[in-house]
Amino acid sequence: MYRSALLLTWSLFMLPLSGFATLNPNQPLSEAPPFSLFAEWAKPVKPFRIADNVWYVGTENLSSILITTSEGHILVDGALDASAQNIRQNIESLGFNIHDIRIILNSHARLDQAGGISKLKLWSGALLAASQANADQMGRGGKDDFALGDALPFPPVTTDIIVHNGETINLGEVTIKALLTPGHLPGSTSWLFSLPRGRTMIYADSLATPGYYLVDNKNYPALVNDIRTSFATLSAQHVDIFIANKGERFNLAEKRTRLYAGDKNAFTDRDGLQKYVSQSKQTFEELLKKQAGFSK
Repeated sequence: MYRSALLLTWSLFMLPLSGFATLNPNQPLSEAPPFSLFAEWAKPVKPFRIADNVWYVGTENLSSILITTSEGHILVDGALDASAQNIRQNIESLGFNIHDIRIILNSHARLDQAGGISKLKLWSGALLAASQANADQMGRGGKDDFALGDALPFPPVTTDIIVHNGETINLGEVTIKALLTPGHLPGSTSWLFSLPRGRTMIYADSLATPGYYLVDNKNYPALVNDIRTSFATLSAQHVDIFIANKGERFNLAEKRTRLYAGDKNAFTDRDGLQKYVSQSKQTFEELLKKQAGFSK
């Protein structure tokens, strides 16, 4: 019933996937990280409660969170393909049924955030929501990545709901707002949540440009303008709980230690998002300045 209602509500926003991206043969690609790094990030951890209705079900450094409501649940990101079974086990060990997941959200379409989504969507029967560019990239299984080419493929998956900047999805007591924050990838999306009891949470996407060609990138000409806009978009958000798609970006390990020591508000962090944006912006501008100097 709820899946049908969601599908009907959002059918006006669903668009067909576009064809394959065309990478410019004159644009060098960046070096992809070794898979051993992703495997290190994907070490299993026990799930735990972040806040009322919010649960961490991801891996040591690849975030995946479950938001529960009276009308079904929301899952954000799926880590690696190999992580999907562990995420399912984490969800079920908390006492939740994977078939009660109604919506899966994606931050960006690379193997460490989207790799497990195909299985999780199949198992749950949930609808997948993503930006158009992320939907296209997930439909290609990560191939024709503007920065990495075909270096990091993952199981392709079809998106059901295309979201545009500022659009909202309501499920039970929770409202989800899509914030398009391109730069790391053209489709990068951060998700803003209005939770019960008036609390707010953001799941922020990556603002990193690791080894990217920033100056006159022929595969992504708008990269510099896009990520600067994303810095401004995220800096303007003020939330109670800051989560990012990599644990190291929101001090996951330190906050988890505090939680286990009895601090029930360990994940309340009203300054964390702004610190994350500021640090990311500084790193980006230094890299851009360095590359611009070399290109003269």
